[in-house]
Amino acid sequence: MDFDHPVAAVILALDAHEVPHARLLARELAADCDSQTMLVLGEAFAERGLVSLLADLWQFRRARQGPVEVEAEAYALALNALAVEHMREMRFDEARPLLLKALEALPQNTALIQNLASCCLELGEFQAALDGVNEALSRAPRDPALHELRGRVLYQSGDVELSVPEFTQAFDAGRASAGLWLLRALCLDARIDEAIEDIEKLLAEHPERGKAMLDLEFSDPGSPLQILRDDERARPLFE
Repeated sequence: MDFDHPVAAVILALDAHEVPHARLLARELAADCDSQTMLVLGEAFAERGLVSLLADLWQFRRARQGPVEVEAEAYALALNALAVEHMREMRFDEARPLLLKALEALPQNTALIQNLASCCLELGEFQAALDGVNEALSRAPRDPALHELRGRVLYQSGDVELSVPEFTQAFDAGRASAGLWLLRALCLDARIDEAIEDIEKLLAEHPERGKAMLDLEFSDPGSPLQILRDDERARPLFE
């Protein structure tokens, strides 16, 4: 980058690991720079994985400048990145407002809708989660991750039987995690023959991961799969 570029001083500070100084310089620049400069500035933080600082910078920018159409995607994705980080650390109450703000700026983004639905599910807000995943599926009807998520919403809200087709579709599309949820649903619904078939499928299609997931599941005394321990046909599959 040209040394005279407005963002150059921020990048030099970041590369020198002078993050507080870089943040101060970035805020001064973000207060009134043009959109192209702001996008370059945001990218400098994104490239270095400074998710929290990036989201803070974009929120500061939006508070000063108001919504700017050309900046909407970068703003929304910055907030989404921080929300995902919060979700990974089980901080769902902190993730949700970020996702809501991101969706205000980018309401048609399927990934944002999916993430908000996941967040609502973890918070026990089943109807909001179902509404969100249904909206996402209306935009991406064959997305296996969305079918798995819809299955989880149904399963965790008590509609175990209705969750089975969703998990089946996602599992058939290659999602091993959906296979484990499918096994739980089948066992709760006492569909043992189908569960045994799907354990075989899980181990055949995802041998290492499938074995690890099943070992962990059978170590949980509260798992629905414990019912299989009483079935002679299933025992060789997990011993």
